[in-house]
Amino acid sequence: MRIGLAQMNILWEDIEANGKKAEDFFKSAKENQVELLVFPEMSLTGFSMDVEKTAGSWEKQVNYFRKLTRDYGIAAVFGYPKPVCQEEREAHSDQKPYYNKLAFMENGEIKLDYTKIHPFTYGQEGEYFRGGEKITVTNWKDTVMGAFICYDLRFPEIFQISSKTSEVIFVIANWPVKRIAHWDCLLRARAIENQCYIVGVNRTGEGGGLVYNGHSAIYDPLGNQITRICEEEALLIGDIDVEQVRETREHFPVKADRREDIYLKKPVDFV
Repeated sequence: MRIGLAQMNILWEDIEANGKKAEDFFKSAKENQVELLVFPEMSLTGFSMDVEKTAGSWEKQVNYFRKLTRDYGIAAVFGYPKPVCQEEREAHSDQKPYYNKLAFMENGEIKLDYTKIHPFTYGQEGEYFRGGEKITVTNWKDTVMGAFICYDLRFPEIFQISSKTSEVIFVIANWPVKRIAHWDCLLRARAIENQCYIVGVNRTGEGGGLVYNGHSAIYDPLGNQITRICEEEALLIGDIDVEQVRETREHFPVKADRREDIYLKKPVDFV
């Protein structure tokens, strides 16, 4: 499977301009026989907390990708903010009114719909967005795929749950340069711990007072990096073989030694 990493310099809150950038990535991906194109978190807006502006156009953002996946015959993973529906708002009026979403789309149809479980409180995301409640996976081209968003990367438990079935896990992000060493380290660690491909896509450029420098990468089930590290806007391409996941898990069955009966108990017994 050939995967493209759309390491995009997202223009701040400019949906039209970013939509054109996204199409340029689709064009390049088509020329390079990419089957699946992965974009950063909040792909067409940047990590903005001006939620009325950005989430108010969520349907327009999704429709951009509906058209592009149909026109170019390439599946896509992308992110967008979305308002909570009116029924949910009324039922849970004490909770935040927006979701940070990820979609896996093929030919205009959403195959996987994920809501970021861990809003980034340090970055005020928790003031506007409520956390999701489900870990979701999908089967595409005989490969089980899971997905998470940015800050989720710091929480290994959800990756262990996903990788009970997932063979590829996507992480889309707006991860700033001042913490990029954590991004590099955690992506590799999640690949090793879960014995699966980890596909991490981060943005470049500036937005909301922060600087971003990419470092999008694919790591194989042994933690080997199979794409080059780049800090500029670029399409990075990697070929993966899901059989490597299955062989690695069969020959070195780490999950068989997990003690979830203990992990689920109360944390520490002080004596």
